[in-house]
Amino acid sequence: MKKKVLFGVALICSAFLTNVMAANRLVDPATYAPRGEITLANQWLYSNVLNYYNAAADFVAASGTARGMAVKDGKMLFVDRGNKQLVVVNGATGAKESPIVMASNLFTYMGRNKADTADSLVTAGLWGYQDIKVDNAGNVLLGNIITSNTGRFQIWKANLTTGAGTLVIDQANLATLFPSAATMRFDAFGVWGDVNGSAVILAANASATAMEVYKWVITGGVAGVPTLIELDNTTVGTYLTGLANLGSAPQVFPLDENLFYLDGNATFPTLMDKDGNVIDGFYAKPSALKDSVTAPAATPKTIWTMNQGHNGVTEFQVGDKYFLLMAATNTAGTPASTFRLFKFADASKAFSGLDCLWTFPQAGMGGASNAYRTAMPTVEVSGNVAKIYVYTGENGYGMYKMTVGTSGISKLQMSNVTASLVGNEIRLSEEVASVQVYSVTGQKVGSAVHVSTITAPAANGVYIITAIDKSGAKMIQKLAVN
Repeated sequence: MKKKVLFGVALICSAFLTNVMAANRLVDPATYAPRGEITLANQWLYSNVLNYYNAAADFVAASGTARGMAVKDGKMLFVDRGNKQLVVVNGATGAKESPIVMASNLFTYMGRNKADTADSLVTAGLWGYQDIKVDNAGNVLLGNIITSNTGRFQIWKANLTTGAGTLVIDQANLATLFPSAATMRFDAFGVWGDVNGSAVILAANASATAMEVYKWVITGGVAGVPTLIELDNTTVGTYLTGLANLGSAPQVFPLDENLFYLDGNATFPTLMDKDGNVIDGFYAKPSALKDSVTAPAATPKTIWTMNQGHNGVTEFQVGDKYFLLMAATNTAGTPASTFRLFKFADASKAFSGLDCLWTFPQAGMGGASNAYRTAMPTVEVSGNVAKIYVYTGENGYGMYKMTVGTSGISKLQMSNVTASLVGNEIRLSEEVASVQVYSVTGQKVGSAVHVSTITAPAANGVYIITAIDKSGAKMIQKLAVN
C-alpha cells in the first residue's frame, strides 16, 4: 500500500477516534434545579466518582504533583512539578493539549558550592511548581514551597509561548527579616493587581504555631520588603477564635490591597483586612454551612453540611448579581469533594445575606486522599454566563456553566471608576456626578456631588462605595477603612 494511502487511513482513524472521544465525554449526570432565573449545567466532568480519575493515565500529572490550577483565556493550567511543566486542558471540552515545558532556570539561583570554590546553580525552596495563579492583568505566576525561614521563596512570571520565566519575588533573607518564625512554611500564594505595575502578593504560614500571613507590595513592577500580618484569633464568635494555626496548606485570596479571603485546613473561608482583623465569614450566618436544596430527588430531605479541609474560594459578579464559590467538603465529607455556590443578597457581599444555590457535583468528585488540600474553583464571566472551572487534587476536574437570565440583570451600565483610601479620604479615580458611602448594614454615612474625594468614615470597618460617573454609569465597591 502506498504511503499516501496509509496516511489517508491514519487521518480517517484519527478523526474517528476524536469523534468517539467527544461523544464519550463524561458529564455530571445530576440535574440542578433552576434558582429563579439562575441555572447551572455541567459541560464536562472527569472525576473519581465517574470512574475516570482513578488511574495514572487519567491524572493531569503524577499523583501528588499537580497542586495548583488556574485559568487563562478558557484554558485550565495545572502545575506539574515532577516534569517542570504546565499541563493545559481545553476548558470547553476537557481535552488535554500539549503541555508547556518551562525553562530549566525557574526556581533556581546562583550560589556558592559547598567547597566555596565556585558558583553553581541551586534549587530554591523544597519544590518548584507548587502553585499557580493568574493576576488581574492575565499574568501567569508560579510559586515554590518553603518549609522554614531559611528557605528561598520565589514567584516567577511565566511566558506561555516560550516557557521562559521572569522573577517577581526572590526572597532569600526571611530568616533575617523574621528571625522568630523558624517554622515558616508557604504552600501557596495569592495575588491581586498587575505584577508588571502595582500588585499585592500574599502567602499564609502553614506553621503549627502561627496565625500569620506575609505580604509583598509590588510598585512599578518591583516587589518591596515583605511585612507580617498577624491574624486575629482572639475576638469571640468567629471561626478563627482560639485557633493555634490555620492547618495544612492554607490558601489566601486577595480581593484588593486591603481585603483577602483566608482558607486553611482548620478554617472556613474568612474575610480579613490588611491588619489581620476578621471582617466577615460564615460565623455571621452559620445556617449557610448547611445545604437543604441540592439533595437528589430520591432523598429530598437530605441536608449536606460543609466541613473544613479543602482550601479554595473565589467571588465573582454577573451583571449586578454577586456570588461566592468555594470548596464545600473534603475527601471525608458527604458527598466527598464538592463545591458550593452562593448568591450574595446585594453589592455589600455580606455573609449574613448568603443564599445557597447548589452543591456540586451532586455525587461529589471522590474520596481519594488529597493531603495537600487543593480544591480550586476559578470563574470566567462573559455577559450573563459564568464558566466555572473546578479541580480537586487526586479526584478530578470539570467545567460547569452558570447562566443568569437577562431580565434578571440590570441594564444600568457599570462604571470603571475605582475608589481607594488615602489617609482619611476616599479618593475616586476621576470626578463623579455623585458618590455615597454606606455601612455594611445599609446605613448611609456620607454623600457628595461633583467630587473626586470624600471624607472617610471615622469608625474603622468595611464600607460600600457607590457612585454615578459623568456618563451616568454606576460603580459599586467594597472598601476597608482603618
